[in-house]
Amino acid sequence: MIFFAKLHPMIVHFPMGLLVSGVVFEIYGVLRNDEVVETAGRFNVRFGFWCLFPVLLVGFLGMISLENTEKFRDFLSSHLKFAFTTAGVFILAMLVSRYLRQPWGRILYLLIIATGGICVLTTGYFGGELVHRFGVSTR
Repeated sequence: MIFFAKLHPMIVHFPMGLLVSGVVFEIYGVLRNDEVVETAGRFNVRFGFWCLFPVLLVGFLGMISLENTEKFRDFLSSHLKFAFTTAGVFILAMLVSRYLRQPWGRILYLLIIATGGICVLTTGYFGGELVHRFGVSTR
């Protein structure tokens, strides 16, 4: 099971990069009225969304194999909280994108993915602290 704790930090960067770049490109494309950039951003958001679930599973399996979590419990708790919040926010974004086709639905979608982008970065901060400050999964 410790395999998953070592695997998670290696694979998490792909969906993180897709989601963050997708959010930036999609919002930039809308603001600049650039359909190509907006479409690229939308693709990255959706692809990152689907790549998020295997990474969550691997991370969860890795977490349950960790020992002596007392010294970094608060960081682990925050990392988990923001990881699941990120997934929830992007699930909401996909639902809004799919079912609310009115102009205000589009604005709501953009606000939700912006929130999701912040959640991704916050999750990454706590995950980075776990690996680099506390040495989780590096031994």
